[in-house]
Amino acid sequence: MPAYTYELSFGKAEFNYEYTGIVTFRATDLHPLRRGQVWADGRAMSLGEFERLAEDSC
Repeated sequence: MPAYTYELSFGKAEFNYEYTGIVTFRATDLHPLRRGQVWADGRAMSLGEFERLAEDSC
């Protein structure tokens, strides 16, 4: 539903660390994504950009 806000939570526990995250988005946010793009940090980006963003946030 375009007007709904969706929330996705995730996490992973390892023997020496644990992480969790929550992503919220609306269907209208995802509509303009092109093949190979992801939605993160409030915008569309390539998978490579997302991986750099994730590395910089750790």
